[in-house]
Amino acid sequence: MFLESVATAGAPEPFGHYAQATVTPDGAIWVSAQLPVGVGADSTVAEQARQVLANVLSIVVSGGGRTDSVAKVNLYLTDISDWSSVDAVFAAAFGDHRPARAVLQVAGLHHGFRVAADAVAWRTQGR
Repeated sequence: MFLESVATAGAPEPFGHYAQATVTPDGAIWVSAQLPVGVGADSTVAEQARQVLANVLSIVVSGGGRTDSVAKVNLYLTDISDWSSVDAVFAAAFGDHRPARAVLQVAGLHHGFRVAADAVAWRTQGR
């Protein structure tokens, strides 16, 4: 198969017709946008950020990558003033590794969540 879909029980099942991630033949892992499913929409933005990054990284690992193989992350916030709280969670999740990143304010996210993220990583383990 040309493209490989990633599915892991370590992250929420997709709400629609898409894969948690797709791996291309060159080993790029394209992670679909993830919501912080696992915590409630009424949880703090920091709790939501921790959960969304845990979901993303679980998918990366399931696809054959590692935290330090993440090349790019897009963070979507419903309130850009939450940037510093989310940045602190991001730094804790990635440690010394600093992937490229965009932080974008959006009008809203499904289910009332305040944070979402997608990512691109590289496979470090053979399949």
